[in-house]
Amino acid sequence: MYPRDALGYAPPSAPDETTRARWEETRRRRRLLDGVWRADLERHLERHLGSVRREAWGPVSLAANVFEAGCRELSVLYDHEPEVTHERSEAVGIERQLRIAGLWGLMARTQFYTTGLREMLVRAHVSEDGRLRFRPVYPDMVWADAPVDAPEQPRTVHEYRLRHLEGHGPEPVWTVDVVSVADPEAPVYRVHLLTGGGTLGEDISGATLGGDFSGEAYPYRRADGRPVLPYVLYHAVRPGDRLWDPYAIQEVVDGSLDMAVFSAFVAHSFRDSSWPQRYVVNLEVDAAEVVETQNGRRSEVVTDPASLLRFRSARDTEDAGQPMVGQFQAGADVEKMQGVLESMTARLAVSMGVPPSDLQRMTSTARSGAAIALTNEGKRTAQRRAAVSMRDSDERLVALSAILLNRYLGFPAGAGFPESGYQVRYKELPLSPDERRARREDVLALLAAGLMSQAEAYQEMHPGLSFEVAARRVEELEEPTAEVAPATPATPARPAAAPVSTDDLAEEIDGARIALGAALALNPGGEVEAFLRTALESLDEVLSIVADDEEDAG
Repeated sequence: MYPRDALGYAPPSAPDETTRARWEETRRRRRLLDGVWRADLERHLERHLGSVRREAWGPVSLAANVFEAGCRELSVLYDHEPEVTHERSEAVGIERQLRIAGLWGLMARTQFYTTGLREMLVRAHVSEDGRLRFRPVYPDMVWADAPVDAPEQPRTVHEYRLRHLEGHGPEPVWTVDVVSVADPEAPVYRVHLLTGGGTLGEDISGATLGGDFSGEAYPYRRADGRPVLPYVLYHAVRPGDRLWDPYAIQEVVDGSLDMAVFSAFVAHSFRDSSWPQRYVVNLEVDAAEVVETQNGRRSEVVTDPASLLRFRSARDTEDAGQPMVGQFQAGADVEKMQGVLESMTARLAVSMGVPPSDLQRMTSTARSGAAIALTNEGKRTAQRRAAVSMRDSDERLVALSAILLNRYLGFPAGAGFPESGYQVRYKELPLSPDERRARREDVLALLAAGLMSQAEAYQEMHPGLSFEVAARRVEELEEPTAEVAPATPATPARPAAAPVSTDDLAEEIDGARIALGAALALNPGGEVEAFLRTALESLDEVLSIVADDEEDAG
């Protein structure tokens, strides 16, 4: 009933022509990302070559997939697990629930598809055992609607899903999960059969959900009763004025198919024309044997470097002409062709937003175009660029997770996990020793010159952290703690010499305080922190002693 395509299913009927075109483009990209695009390549080869030349090329390889390689290299935001923070430090218990659910491992793959498809959705729910569950939803399985004044996040989602239903035979049938908060007073959660024309058919909520969960029975609500969608939409680049952006980087998708054709041509040239073709005129090999093969008869003779190859005249007549032996030059320069492919791949990488300077050097002479490979600094740039678009959706997803858990656990308003105010901090790829040294020296110099506060220094050394969180952590570091502070050293003996000016000494101590404060911000925690705090306390004690001496002397 549903013949499967390369993705493993027959696509559902779209509700309108615009959605159908968007779905088709998204599915083409999914095939490229999933490695099931051989039929797409064969069609592209036919358009380039025609049937006769195409057959002469022989089998082709799927190895040259610039689009997939670029998406994979750019999807580095979740290489290290992000950190979830909240203005209430005790409220980040949700982070443990997200870790148990394996969210960030799932998001690494979600970003990969978001980069290529330009959008992805994630649906959250709480399973019967009380654990958060997350499910990626591809945009070619969704019709959605968004409000005019907030077009980047949907208010209504129709998700198309295959289900096995009683009374509908052994084959799965297409159903539509309809979830809407367009009317906050009457939210909707139902499941319908999909008709052949792409419209909603019979309501089967009772058979699939166990009942109708619309209106007052709608399950996804905040503590104050406001309904929320259990979906969060992710954008590769926030469009600002539309819900979908399915045709962005179209040139990279088409160029990737072109590159696969050209790569097949290089393989064909290497196999069939990279060597000089030898020929003879008016000669034939003596003692050649005729061999019968599947493709006909051919003459062959076994040769060896130690053997003598004998020729004889092909014609016995006097006007046969002078016998000749020669060769044509190779029909293709494969090395130059490969260089052209590398240049074309670099241009496609630029179209994906990767500067040429960020491409990893793969050979000793040139940047490779066989695949897109980023330098570490290029990956950090990609992380920062992706964070601009992904952070808002990640924070929405964390808040949604808190809402769903609160409702499942039955917490009243004001109890349980906070339902807003979360911040997600992404961890950059580790710096090399030279990079760490350069960044540290720059921060210390700015601190010493008074051009940067300690909170700004902490934020600079912990990329992705907001200034508010950095300032709070610096305050926490400055607070004395009995657990880490060692015993106060003995009070230094008072000097016998004349008292030193408090103002002069205070100026020197302030300079030392700035340097020690910077070191404290750069090296928080552990034994080092304890010694730094002790040094600061000792400086305060010295200043107090000198002030007492001046008072006694007066």
